[in-house]
Amino acid sequence: MSQNALADFPTNKPHISFSEIKQWKECSWRHKLVYIDKIDVFEPSPYLDFGTAVHEGCESLLESNTIDRKKILKDVTDAWKKHGFGEPEWYEKMPGWYKHAPVEEWCEWAENMWNDVPVFLDETFPGWETVEAEEYLYEKIDESSVKFKGFIDAVIKVPDKKGKIKYWILDWKTSQSYGWRRQKKQDILMTAQLILYKHFWSRKHSVPLKDIRCGFILLKRGGKPGSVCELVPVSVGPKSLDKGIKIMNNMIKSVIRGMFLKNRESCKYCVFKDTEYCT
Repeated sequence: MSQNALADFPTNKPHISFSEIKQWKECSWRHKLVYIDKIDVFEPSPYLDFGTAVHEGCESLLESNTIDRKKILKDVTDAWKKHGFGEPEWYEKMPGWYKHAPVEEWCEWAENMWNDVPVFLDETFPGWETVEAEEYLYEKIDESSVKFKGFIDAVIKVPDKKGKIKYWILDWKTSQSYGWRRQKKQDILMTAQLILYKHFWSRKHSVPLKDIRCGFILLKRGGKPGSVCELVPVSVGPKSLDKGIKIMNNMIKSVIRGMFLKNRESCKYCVFKDTEYCT
């Protein structure tokens, strides 16, 4: 696809993101509704507001070793008041898996996470230093004029036993108190995010792939202090790298060709289920 053809890319954007790739992989029809038809069915979520607040605090920790806890926690309580997350009228409409907790408890979870993160990093990555918090990626994709856009939560450097520097690309994920099940840890729709981040970060900085490690750091809601964090390493060898890049390229080609199929196995929690947009 030529540069001039970018205007014809169905999303009318010159880039794609991992969240867009994931949306397409789960259901290409849903991707069409969201990214091409621009149908906005956004629903506020306590998980989203909480995750944003926790990420902001972790980013501040890496940048300055401090957190404006009062400000960030006020943002959380303000979101709860604005959207009524603490009101029975809201949480009684939620699916059966949603477990209500007062906003004070969510704030306590955030505090526990921020308290544990520095100790966890010191113990897991001895001698670590921040390279970048919230690093922006906007890199050309080999087989297309579309670019890959992303934000890496954290990049740190860690000396190995021989003193050689290894880089870690890390992504913060809030989770249930028990963390992730094995299936989710190995799910390509989860790991592909860090596979692609590693690929494009390596190219951006000309750092050999062998010197880069990847992992999710789970921040567990309701986890006991001292046991809130868990590292989920993501192995990115030649096969997994090829698989992640293939998913991305297939997505671009399919969108250009106008191939939008409904994945009925992805309907259960879809916001378009039983609406006029997907009958």
